[in-house]
Amino acid sequence: MLQVFFAALISLLGLSFSVHSFFYEKKNFILIISLMIFSITSLFYWYISVFVLILFAFYKHYDFGEFASLNMFSAVLLSWFFLNLFQTKIAIPFFLIAMLCLVLMSILSIFGIFENRLKRYLMVSNFIQILFVVLDLSVTMIKGEMGILSVIQIFNYTFTGLLFFLTLWIFGRKKTFIHELEGSYFQSRSNDIFATIACLSLAGLPAFNMFVSEWFLFTGSFILTPIITILGIFIALLLFIMYYKIVYVLLVGEGRQKSIPEPITVVNGLLAITCVILGILPSLQIELLSLVLA
Repeated sequence: MLQVFFAALISLLGLSFSVHSFFYEKKNFILIISLMIFSITSLFYWYISVFVLILFAFYKHYDFGEFASLNMFSAVLLSWFFLNLFQTKIAIPFFLIAMLCLVLMSILSIFGIFENRLKRYLMVSNFIQILFVVLDLSVTMIKGEMGILSVIQIFNYTFTGLLFFLTLWIFGRKKTFIHELEGSYFQSRSNDIFATIACLSLAGLPAFNMFVSEWFLFTGSFILTPIITILGIFIALLLFIMYYKIVYVLLVGEGRQKSIPEPITVVNGLLAITCVILGILPSLQIELLSLVLA
């Protein structure tokens, strides 16, 4: 069932990026098809998933769509890799891994707050969310049970991260620095609202789906040790500052309205609605993921 779950996440990525690539970067189809083939293969041979990281060596040469696709596919594939790795019989110091994740997330969050290069900022954001997945899995393994915590982070991040990358693809094409996003609100108000929803969700605010992931993590880890919960809340505060920077930049400045293909706005809107519904109705998440783990 887990293979079907991850196949569904991969299909969602492929479909969403294909719609945007059709209008913005048709050459991105080559990378999407390659990532889809590699991803499906990885579902049967999980240990090859980690090799997706090799493609990041060339990230400066990717167009925005290629860069966004690679980041989101890598998040799903690495989650699949760590999920399988942690279930092997290899002796893994899960508590040390959890603490290392917290330290790295703290450093990267501070780095992200001051980072002004758009691609580097997005890569840092993606890496932080992957570390959240590893942290969730570490806490799960310490508890000794494969519960909802083991998959809830990547489930929510697939929707929110995808929305984040796709909306910034609209405003950030051919741009290098974050401050160049100023005035985006006037270019497409609806997509700016969708981008804001993605940012607030990634920041872990209540009423959005990523908050549910963090709630499961903090409550589950507090039973084991308050240290993880306390550091996790500190990181959540840093992430709020980090992601609110994008919300602020999108709203300030001046810009002219530009035509956005309707299918793109529809896809982004559906993702935004999903992020809100899953946040307002956490029981829906629990039921869906319980079926996956059954």
